[in-house]
Amino acid sequence: MMADERMRTGGRAGAGGRAGAADGGRPEMDFATLTERELEVLVLLASGEQNRWLARRLGITERTVRAHTTSIVRKLNLKSRFEAAIVSYLHAEDIRGHQGAASVI
Repeated sequence: MMADERMRTGGRAGAGGRAGAADGGRPEMDFATLTERELEVLVLLASGEQNRWLARRLGITERTVRAHTTSIVRKLNLKSRFEAAIVSYLHAEDIRGHQGAASVI
């Protein structure tokens, strides 16, 4: 199954829980499972910038950015950083709604 097909159908085959789409064909994502810092990283992933730039922007190490990205991919049941960036772009308003006052955007 291709990434764009998973985005339309709600994830991997047999991945239950995200079968429907709440708004125009986009699968529902549970951003409440992400920490504040993971939400910040997720928002910045949509920029397409490298980990080095994200790390500088957030004042953390590249290794920490990779760790947050890995956690985001796992928690949202995605396959890659690229998919996470697509999710970030498609769900920007939802993600920002979950962020607290310490937003980087």
